[in-house]
Amino acid sequence: MPSHDLTSKIKEIRSKSGMSQDAFAGILGVSKSKIQNIESGKQRVDHDFLRGLAVHFTVDINALLTDSPAPPQTDDVNCTSNQFIKVPRLEVEASAGNGSEVSSEAGTQAYAFNRKWLDKRGLKPNTLSVISVRGDSMEPDLNDGDLVLIDLANTDLADGKIYAVQYSGNLFVKRVQYIPGDTVRLVSRNAQYAPIEIKTPEADGVRVVGRVVASMHEW
Repeated sequence: MPSHDLTSKIKEIRSKSGMSQDAFAGILGVSKSKIQNIESGKQRVDHDFLRGLAVHFTVDINALLTDSPAPPQTDDVNCTSNQFIKVPRLEVEASAGNGSEVSSEAGTQAYAFNRKWLDKRGLKPNTLSVISVRGDSMEPDLNDGDLVLIDLANTDLADGKIYAVQYSGNLFVKRVQYIPGDTVRLVSRNAQYAPIEIKTPEADGVRVVGRVVASMHEW
């Protein structure tokens, strides 16, 4: 079993990166359950895992294995390997509240995702984008400032899934619920926010930007 200090350092690296366990696993090319087991002390940290941290998060393995504080890391993930795909972050915020106005959508920076992780989920790199969330209406699922991975090719609304939806000039991140009679309800996770009901979405100018397929969340 890994030492308490080592598991704490690994969890700190993930937390400082603002990543969920699922996203962290995707970067390292391992399963989410492995991250869970390592952070809970149930699974031994092997050499390949440490090497992945060193390469993709630019950490010092020696510092990880000693009593030194958690090693520093750079802001950018190392993407020299063709095992990783850079996904652009768009300069736009999606509201998890009452709506955010859509302005510039030019890419400002990129985030790296493991190619195998994307392939396993049937995601194509050229149809993906990362955007930030603003507001608290989707808490605790999505917090203010979280980053979400959007599949721009997935615009067919499925009941119960979370989408980025543009409506009345605003961009929302909401869970979709179908109501009989050709009505779509955009539902918040936070009960303090009333759902938004849209009758005949196509006629009302609703544009589905894409489905939220992953989030980077800081605990």
